[in-house]
Amino acid sequence: SVGLERLSREGIRVTMRLAGSGPAAGLTALRTAEAYPGVAGFRMQTIVTSATPLVLSKAALDLAGVGGAITPVLRSFRAGTDWREPGWPGPPLWVGYRQAGDVRQDLTGSPGKPVEANAEWLDARASGRSLFMAMERNDLPSSRAAYDGATASLRVDYTKDVIDLGPLEEEAHFENPSSGGGRARALQPGQPFALEPTFTGFAVGDGDLEWQWHKYLAAHRVVPYHHTVAWNSDKVDQNQRSTGSKDDMDIQAVEQIAPIARRLGVETFVLDDGWASRDGDWQPDSPQYPEPRWDGSPTSKFRPRYPDATFAAVRRAIAPMRLGLWMSPLEFNPSSATYRAHPQWACQPISNGLVAANLADPDGNTVSSSNEAGIGAWSNWAYPHIESRIRDAIDHWGARYFKFDFMVWLDCAGQNDLYSQHDAFVAMLDRLRRDHPDVVLQTDETNDYRLFPFESTLRGPTWFQNGYPDVPSLLHNLWLLGPYVQSYSIGQHVLGGDSWKTNDVNTLMAAALPGAITFWTDLRRLPAPVIDTAARWVAFYRSHRDSFSLATYALLGDPLGRDWAALQEWDRDAQRGALLAFRQDAGASTKRIALRGVRPGLRFHLIEGPSGRDAGTVTSAELTRGIDVTLSSKGQTRVLLIEPAKAPPPVLRGPTGNPALLPKIGHCVGPRSFTFALHRPRGSRVVQVYAYVDGRRVLHRRGRDIRRVALHHLPAGRRFTLRIEVFAANGAETISVRRYTGCKKKRHRRPPSDRDIG
Repeated sequence: SVGLERLSREGIRVTMRLAGSGPAAGLTALRTAEAYPGVAGFRMQTIVTSATPLVLSKAALDLAGVGGAITPVLRSFRAGTDWREPGWPGPPLWVGYRQAGDVRQDLTGSPGKPVEANAEWLDARASGRSLFMAMERNDLPSSRAAYDGATASLRVDYTKDVIDLGPLEEEAHFENPSSGGGRARALQPGQPFALEPTFTGFAVGDGDLEWQWHKYLAAHRVVPYHHTVAWNSDKVDQNQRSTGSKDDMDIQAVEQIAPIARRLGVETFVLDDGWASRDGDWQPDSPQYPEPRWDGSPTSKFRPRYPDATFAAVRRAIAPMRLGLWMSPLEFNPSSATYRAHPQWACQPISNGLVAANLADPDGNTVSSSNEAGIGAWSNWAYPHIESRIRDAIDHWGARYFKFDFMVWLDCAGQNDLYSQHDAFVAMLDRLRRDHPDVVLQTDETNDYRLFPFESTLRGPTWFQNGYPDVPSLLHNLWLLGPYVQSYSIGQHVLGGDSWKTNDVNTLMAAALPGAITFWTDLRRLPAPVIDTAARWVAFYRSHRDSFSLATYALLGDPLGRDWAALQEWDRDAQRGALLAFRQDAGASTKRIALRGVRPGLRFHLIEGPSGRDAGTVTSAELTRGIDVTLSSKGQTRVLLIEPAKAPPPVLRGPTGNPALLPKIGHCVGPRSFTFALHRPRGSRVVQVYAYVDGRRVLHRRGRDIRRVALHHLPAGRRFTLRIEVFAANGAETISVRRYTGCKKKRHRRPPSDRDIG
């Protein structure tokens, strides 16, 4: 059977229910396809249900016949910047594939020649046109892309996965190099099993691929979240209130740092890994829930950090900033009341060893500083408790931002395998986003194989870069990932370490604009002039946030070359965005930089950042040819907002044919009323009609048998595009598009008066 429904954020969904026969008897599949106005592509997903137990080792997510003349490019996206960088040789111990190299790896094949690899993205390009496919999945070895010489495909091959080592992937990586054996998914009778969705898009010309992907994500796939300016307390740590991984934040530190954060322009104040008295219980370190190491004395370094158990004092101190909290949701401290009451929730057998190691070094002084917080691992059995603690923080503590860290997908005997643990976590995120759309959920992916690239960034920002990145490193990640992984989701350490001493603060701040702006530094250690300079850029960002949440085009060469570097943020429909140019160590003081995706025939205003000064006007031809950017000194930057002098004409959307038989009229159409008959599908009747004029909906009508429609208040004295969507009782949809000219309004003459005569 086939079903059709209209989506809440525009677009349509077609649902196909398929039933197996012969060897596939007892197997049913729900196949859904979604298409969206103005987006050249569609989203597909398959949900399988088996009547009997079924072992699934491989599955095709989607396939596309592309022929033998295309050039395939397979792209994989990897997190793990705690160790991964350009030229990284890979871990010293590995089996199957070393996973060396940078955060994006491209494998280019030859026309008509088979190629297959671990990847989440596939381009098929020929003669200025391209088809691209992306899977909404992480970078486990089971994520596969292939081209067999004629067909492009995205697949999952569970046999490739062996184990997720989390932070230990720096030292070792294992995947199955053979085509047999390995892992599989166990489908339970009657339980739907959802394969990951895919998006297949089409692009023509330079820059269209990036725009189609961005438009799909921004308008239809990503649940909107606030692109906040955040501060995180991780670097407030001199072991004054801690011994290992925990930071030193307490109410006194909050009261000292909050005024500086407000002056800086911070919107979300995030308490990192010291706020909870015991990981696993996830209660504020307060007199009601004290640290187990506190001896009761008022001078102990382990005395309660906060005066109440709902962060009321913290919220008063940081207002109007929002409260954010760090969590390692899948880990616990063995001293936690939750673990002591429910030891069966721990992941077995691995937690036996982890708990023993934790108890042997509870302060994190010898083996791992993380022991202070807790390194015990939960199984899926703990998820109801974990989710309840997050919801309590939202409902009663006012938390509006969470940074989830330290996830490792584990096999827990008799409890879950690594796949179901991952799936349960993603399902929890989706429930939280559905119920609390105002809450931002960030995933820490400085280790690999968590949710990066397209599971985390569809749900919120990612914390991508630890350490103290300089300007070339900040720009390199955006330059390499930006066309595919939306830049506004990439969190990197701004003003990290002593970077403000060796780099122009203006340049550091400009490099942060396209990403998820996050400060990690103890703000008390920054000089006032640094705070003031950074604050001007934060204010500029907050005033023009929508200009830095667009598709990112990589211009010029890799910023790690330390020559001129440039990024372009761009909305191809609205023809607006920003140019960010960086001289770095280049000898030449002037660089001509050509922009991409600029429509001809327009004029643009240039606005200087962060001052907001008018920087002149340019034409489409000048932007396409290139504008000259001059910076007198090395290490300087220039940021220009680009706004059209007047709104560009609307882009024609949808098909250009006329299957609904809109009338051909040789004269102008009266603006007051335009009535015409609808073409009735053979053997059916019209039950629903949508009409759009220049992309604006002007009519929605339902009925049992609609024969004619009338449109009113049409444009007068100019040409306009009319799009009609006709839905029949049998589920068929017909779309027609035609151009018309609206008649000019007639001037009504008043009758002559006595004053006019004589």
